[in-house]
Amino acid sequence: MYRDRYPQQYRMNQPPRVLSTKDCSYLTDALSWELLTAKKAHFLASQCSDQQVKQQLEQISQLHQTHYDILLNHLNTTEHDHDHFGYQGYRQ
Repeated sequence: MYRDRYPQQYRMNQPPRVLSTKDCSYLTDALSWELLTAKKAHFLASQCSDQQVKQQLEQISQLHQTHYDILLNHLNTTEHDHDHFGYQGYRQ
């Protein structure tokens, strides 16, 4: 939809090497959303008796855990223009 609005020169092909406070704030929110979704899907799968639904919920949980790990890796491997605390990996 917005792809044609901005010429190629304005799009980033790689994330920035240094994260601003605002970038970290957004990533922190995204980490929280991904972690919460992964945990909820995992919990619901543990409560489910239908094996097909249970399997789908586990896949959803794994997908969001993967997203969480990707964001966490990026956050922990970039420089920051501010002080910030470390994040923990999540394993079910």
